[in-house]
Amino acid sequence: MERTQMEDFVASAALLAAHLTQQCEQAARDQRDAADALQDAATGVAEHTAAGRDAVLRATTTAVRETLTGQLDATTARAESAAQRLEHLIAHLDRTQAGLTARSRLLGSGALLALVLGGAALIGASGYVAKLNLERAERASVRAEVLEALQQVAITACDGRPCIKLDDGLARWPSNDDYVFVDTQQVAP
Repeated sequence: MERTQMEDFVASAALLAAHLTQQCEQAARDQRDAADALQDAATGVAEHTAAGRDAVLRATTTAVRETLTGQLDATTARAESAAQRLEHLIAHLDRTQAGLTARSRLLGSGALLALVLGGAALIGASGYVAKLNLERAERASVRAEVLEALQQVAITACDGRPCIKLDDGLARWPSNDDYVFVDTQQVAP
């Protein structure tokens, strides 16, 4: 892989990492917006509950007035029942709101964690591929040097013995002074 291609690859990986970072930030903002909307909805429920409470209080006041006219026991029982139902409803709404808030936080954290892990995995994989490409480029460079050296050297057989055309001052083949004998009998240390 040529150096410009490697630089293009690294630049592409950097752009991808930046894009993933933007997506993570957008997901976090979306989760915050959803949590805010959930909080607003819970506030609206609380306001409606307060309005309901006020209506129950008004109804209770009216009922008390009616009980004073002869139905005191029946009206008191209805008012207590309504107040108990309202208290249960308020407690249930509080539990529901707490559960929704916890789920929202959990979902937001999970999504953010997944995006961060995915980005880290992508960056790690990009680094690994870049390392492999650099190793390949290094091997290709060594091969190119050997090929370049072979273009400056002539290898042939001289009377059945291998010989190489090299620099001056080395032992030469008598039939052609351009070639040097290769000692194939000597063992390398």
